[in-house]
Amino acid sequence: MKEISTKYGKIKGVTNVERYTRGVLKECKLTEFCQIETIHGNFIPQYDEAEVRRKYKRSVSFYENGNLQSISFQKQTVIDTSIGKLPAELALFYEDESIKRIFPVNGKITAYWTEENEYKLAKEMEFEFKFGSFKKRIICISFYKSGAIKSLTLWPKDFINISSLYGIIEARIGVSLYQNGAIKSCEPRMPIYINTIIGELHAYDLGANGINGDINSLNFNEDGTVKTLCTSADKITITGIDGKVNIIEPKLHPNNFNIEIMDLAPLNIEFYIDKIKIDDNEYNLKDNIFHVDKYSRKPFIINNKSSE
Repeated sequence: MKEISTKYGKIKGVTNVERYTRGVLKECKLTEFCQIETIHGNFIPQYDEAEVRRKYKRSVSFYENGNLQSISFQKQTVIDTSIGKLPAELALFYEDESIKRIFPVNGKITAYWTEENEYKLAKEMEFEFKFGSFKKRIICISFYKSGAIKSLTLWPKDFINISSLYGIIEARIGVSLYQNGAIKSCEPRMPIYINTIIGELHAYDLGANGINGDINSLNFNEDGTVKTLCTSADKITITGIDGKVNIIEPKLHPNNFNIEIMDLAPLNIEFYIDKIKIDDNEYNLKDNIFHVDKYSRKPFIINNKSSE
């Protein structure tokens, strides 16, 4: 078995080696116990597959400058972060070695190990933000280089309440934050009225299937006003100064995997001081009149139930 020297000490039992073009170690698996010394503590990378539920793609990976990029821990390990001690089975780092992401659990979902099994292993954590406080199990916590929380990824069965200028929003999938702690984006669990410069719109992405909380369909400016949103239900009629009428609404399109299934493509709307942008088209406020027909798309699906 190979032994390779790194800036964090020697790693032993090295297999499945990948290198950068100039020969620097990129990633590998380990088959022997070893301990590496980092600025965040002394860690033991994963070196066996004794625990059936654990993913085992790589034990450690590095940036081309030799700094640690990720580590899969042999056992859940406590890491000191800007918000306190957090449990981790997988940790990712920025190139300057600051913490990028923490995954409290990192199991693989199979016929023998379900999402519910994995969920039960996760521990609840307490969070306090400008938009609210809550206690939840978290799939992933993402950080800015400064140490401020960048995003939280929720388990599919969970949601949190967010206090906003538009009322309380029940958010699913995840939330992202500005460095000052203000809400940056969220994924509404159900349609919510957002009062915009063209009228009230239902913010909701029926087909949202975000992988993490970094990017969501409802986005805010730092002052809390709406920046962008998706609507899966509303139709917008735009009448120009020349009298031309343009009707824009969510459309159905064939599913990528089954042409017999139709998916709904929501409208993506961006808001500016003097204009809006719907998908790829811009409309000046002074040159157009906007009318919103709420819930024009029927039946509208909420939580897998049909609602007229």
